[in-house]
Amino acid sequence: MQFGIRFRALALATVGLCLAAACGSSGSPTGTSILSSYKPVAGVKGGQLVYSDWEPVQDLNVLSSTAATTQEVATGPLWAQLWFFDPQNNAIPDMLSEVPSVANGDVKKIDDTHMDVTIKLKSGLKWSDGQPLTTKDLSFTINAICDPTTGAASQLGYSSVASVEDKSDTVEVWHFGPDDTGKRCGNSAPLTSGIYASFLAAMDFTPVPSHVLTSVQHADWATNSYFTTNPTATSGPYMVQNFTPGPAAQVVMVPNPNYAAGRSGAEFFGHAPYLDKLIYKIYGDKPSQIAGLKAGDSDLGLDLIANDLPALQNITGYTTVAATGLLDEFLTINLDKHNGQPTVFNGDKPLRQAVALAIDKTTINTSLVHNIGKPMNGPFVGALSPYFDKDIPAWQRDVTKANSLLDGDGWVKGSDGTRSKNGKKLAWVISTTSGNSQRAAEEEQLIKNWAEIGATVTVKNWPAGQFFNDFKGGGILATGNYDMGMYANNWAPDPDSWCSTVESSQIPTDASPSGQNWSRANDSQLDTLCQQGAQEVDINKRVEIYKKVQTEWKDYLPTIELYERPDVFTHSTTFGNFAASVNTCLAVCNAADWFNTKGKA
Repeated sequence: MQFGIRFRALALATVGLCLAAACGSSGSPTGTSILSSYKPVAGVKGGQLVYSDWEPVQDLNVLSSTAATTQEVATGPLWAQLWFFDPQNNAIPDMLSEVPSVANGDVKKIDDTHMDVTIKLKSGLKWSDGQPLTTKDLSFTINAICDPTTGAASQLGYSSVASVEDKSDTVEVWHFGPDDTGKRCGNSAPLTSGIYASFLAAMDFTPVPSHVLTSVQHADWATNSYFTTNPTATSGPYMVQNFTPGPAAQVVMVPNPNYAAGRSGAEFFGHAPYLDKLIYKIYGDKPSQIAGLKAGDSDLGLDLIANDLPALQNITGYTTVAATGLLDEFLTINLDKHNGQPTVFNGDKPLRQAVALAIDKTTINTSLVHNIGKPMNGPFVGALSPYFDKDIPAWQRDVTKANSLLDGDGWVKGSDGTRSKNGKKLAWVISTTSGNSQRAAEEEQLIKNWAEIGATVTVKNWPAGQFFNDFKGGGILATGNYDMGMYANNWAPDPDSWCSTVESSQIPTDASPSGQNWSRANDSQLDTLCQQGAQEVDINKRVEIYKKVQTEWKDYLPTIELYERPDVFTHSTTFGNFAASVNTCLAVCNAADWFNTKGKA
């Protein structure tokens, strides 16, 4: 799954002249939705909860991992964020006293190319080991993110920051400005303006402790025990008691004794954690996870899908909900090279368009997604209001047009039914996460569809940990070791989250491994439009820019969207304050409020 989350797709910045003030997204999610604003109740002290997934957890690298399974335990339960997003995509302060906005004076546009964002930490915060948590830790973390040897999942947004000023232990100012050198924090070209309207969407990071990591070289962070198995000082409500990585991973967490420091009186998370123990359990495969839910061994199941609904119904003492939002299933196309040779899609837009037109998205949705998804005909999901272009017509399959495009593009059918062009067969490999029955069924359907236009497609699937690993870790997608990849993504409710996956500056390389452009898209028009959108603070102008982004994206086709994917959750009726969030929160960012209604059993 990435479903898997790509940690550049994080957070909300619905902007007008409020820049990225916490304006919220008002779009109505499609399909079955139980999403509402977050209103926790006071919890009961004591007891434990177990929440689960089925794909492996290899490490706890909160800064570098792009796998949802890692972030389901790292961001929220173990490390606190500056802010997070509730089920309705409202920005909620976590470590801060307030979310920066124009209205509260924390966001100021200095001129047409400069802006300042003031970050105000809650006073008195502490790390789990009792050391003060201050702005020194924030600036320390930003410096690490900007060093390519760290291998941070994303440098998006930070590249627009000209300098960071620590005014006190609790007040820090991010000075956004141009970059004349083109070498700042992942930039590959000069930046004419530092205005970054989407800062909330990219910079709700999880600080790491300077007092623990100062002596560790950034290049060694990925292999240091702090990020692999034993984070000795964390900021979230819980801390690691023990962690066993792998396909049967388990993270046993106990309360952070210093979590409540500095939080008294806060509207959210103004209390010590309720549970005596929180356990994150990986089952290794979906049937085992569902069996664990049925047996009562797990109180909450994550990464469940519509195809699991029949097996999840009528579990005594459990509730199953399906919700749609900022989550979709799609194909990423490698537009560069695989194994040193250009892929069949490289430089061939008519081919990509034909491949898209041949897909029977309606059948995929009705037969494999229980008809509670929604076939897509563009890059953005419907919940991305007001940016989603409602004038884009509904998806319609057109095999005749697909074949016509290929005929005109020089792809000739041979006696075996497979097309060829310039001696090269119309053949490629599709890859996704192994052990996923629904993905396997989707691959089978897609292969049948593409056979109708003369394409021969084979399958090579990978373990999720390998598929979604970062560039430095040799991830299949990140390193371009594939032809076509299929997965899902949790997005932030800001279009810049999508743009960061297609901007040429975000192609991961040895020199800049943090990029999230796994398709290797390189389209000057998309680059220009995406940069304009990120730097535009007028909401109406911004909406028009991103409509143009959608038009160009649909024409260029670095990705092919399949359907808006419903997220399915099953939880016990004793699980207090569970909040289904179909965004980058992953339904775990409120772990501080979780409690067992039975208390100590």
